[in-house]
Amino acid sequence: MRGIWYVVPTPFDEQGELLTEDLEVLIRASLEWGVDGLTVLGVMSEVATLTEAERSRVLDTIFRAAAGRLPIVVGCSATSAEIVIHRIRDALAHGAIGAMVSAPPLFSDVDRLPTFFERVAAAGLPLVIQDEPRATGVRIPTSLLLSSIQQSGARVVKLEDPPTAPKIAALVAADPELEVFGGLGGVAALSELDHGAAGLMTGFAVPEILRAIYDAWVVDDKALAATLFDRYLPLVMFEGQVGIGLGIRKEVLRRRGLISSSHVRMSSATITDSIRRELGDIMVGSGLGFGQGRMKVPNPSGE
Repeated sequence: MRGIWYVVPTPFDEQGELLTEDLEVLIRASLEWGVDGLTVLGVMSEVATLTEAERSRVLDTIFRAAAGRLPIVVGCSATSAEIVIHRIRDALAHGAIGAMVSAPPLFSDVDRLPTFFERVAAAGLPLVIQDEPRATGVRIPTSLLLSSIQQSGARVVKLEDPPTAPKIAALVAADPELEVFGGLGGVAALSELDHGAAGLMTGFAVPEILRAIYDAWVVDDKALAATLFDRYLPLVMFEGQVGIGLGIRKEVLRRRGLISSSHVRMSSATITDSIRRELGDIMVGSGLGFGQGRMKVPNPSGE
């Protein structure tokens, strides 16, 4: 696992009903974007709002649409090890290559986390340990995260505990073969890569930008990577706002013609008309415009 992994959102209509047709469109678009893999049913997939039946429909739709053309990691986090294990087995049955699992929300005895991760890893899929204290309320010290990695046999971490770059560097220094992905919408992408990240795993709504940044960085064209990052940073930062970031992300996808509605079930992520207008200004300023269809990343020179 390296490169750019796209965290797939869950499309809903204006009444909040699941739109599997739009989900299929997103998967087809992901193939065109050239991402290295998909992460589904993560935090930004509004997984906490899905019923078990909807969760099953999402997985069925995504794996059918991907048809084996992209590797898929399934988010399996839950409030108990028993539920996590059930979800991992379901993900395995669908054909997932890994299970993304975070600490259970508000897990009080953090010293028991290595045992928790060891137990759920026995369900049969390699773990992607997600370190996301903003979502879980659980902060995992680096030493304890390394113990969890060792005890569970996990080889991949999605690191979203800011500041991310120093923690990534510490993990990779302790275990050079560990693959650590940056997240948080890509707001620290260059720093994370420079500190040893294996790639970026986010739901940022224009993955072609992250693809271009990563590809430039891989061939050691740091100047091009920095030029691209600086040009699109206003959009990355605007979309990465705490609370309303998901609503902005879905609005970008709607403007791209990839989903028919930017509706969110998480009411705190609903955006206002003024936010939509500001988003439009930022998209125009970045050279992305309002056009429907597949937007291409403009030449960084502006030509």
